[in-house]
Amino acid sequence: MTTVEHSVVTCPQCGRRNGIHRATCLFCGCPLSLAGQEAHVLPSLREATDLEPGYNVVFLPGPALTASIVEEVARVSRLTTEQVASLLASPAPVPIARTTTAHDAKLLVQRLAGQGLRLLILSDMQLAPLHPPRRARALTAAGEYLEVWGHSPAEPLRIAWKDVSLVVFGVLQFHQVMTRESASRRTKVEREEIYAADDEVAVIDFFGPTLATHVRIRADGFDYSCLGAKRSLLAAENHTRLGNWLLDSVGHTAVVNRDFRTVARALEPIWGLTKTSSRQPFKRAGIGKVATEMTEYVDNERQFTCFSRSLFFTLRPA
Repeated sequence: MTTVEHSVVTCPQCGRRNGIHRATCLFCGCPLSLAGQEAHVLPSLREATDLEPGYNVVFLPGPALTASIVEEVARVSRLTTEQVASLLASPAPVPIARTTTAHDAKLLVQRLAGQGLRLLILSDMQLAPLHPPRRARALTAAGEYLEVWGHSPAEPLRIAWKDVSLVVFGVLQFHQVMTRESASRRTKVEREEIYAADDEVAVIDFFGPTLATHVRIRADGFDYSCLGAKRSLLAAENHTRLGNWLLDSVGHTAVVNRDFRTVARALEPIWGLTKTSSRQPFKRAGIGKVATEMTEYVDNERQFTCFSRSLFFTLRPA
């Protein structure tokens, strides 16, 4: 057998040859297996901004980890050792990789099994990052139940206080930049920034018994009447008091997490920020000159949704 034969594996589905480092067929996506070569296989990963479905390998915190473990995780996940060290130092469960297929995720877990890491695979279908939670506009305490009011004045969502299983505190960050581009026949395209803004909004997510009861409370656009005499004129103060009111009401039955601010930056290589843009049609801006305005938006809402829902699967009481 030649060296070339040793370095390839034939796909059982389409019959084409692939390098032994591949976990799935390059041509048809079929899972590949090569006994004894698992240590050489590099799982196929999704980019942080890739919206295609993937599988998230989540690290569950445990004992302190050695430098050799950090290096091995960095090698498999294609991150820097600094990025991996930040992730593995997290007090909350965090992803260390997002793979293209379930087979790739299983291979990654298998490769790291000997390192003593506690890992869990969560699919994008489970986390549903493109489907935002129900946004609460007002809350009402009704005896043993919490009533959640949204945009519609119809019947509220009712969740028993005892069924509130997880409360997650975080922050949504928004960045907006507006630029003007102009061009003429004799000059190159000129780009000018005409507006830039950054905004932060405190947020509280809480969950009932299922993901269908995932509720988000933003500090802006919320009616704080449930606070009664404790309601103030400042939204930031009201949001803090609302969080305390929720925790007092659910007692010790719910898991509470406040780690998002600490780990948000470390999550970006896996769960990236959402970037969108819009452009106006070109318009005349003088003799022989045209111009357009373009707005770019960046936010972390999808990232926080993934983080919050991953805690639903890893931290809440069974």
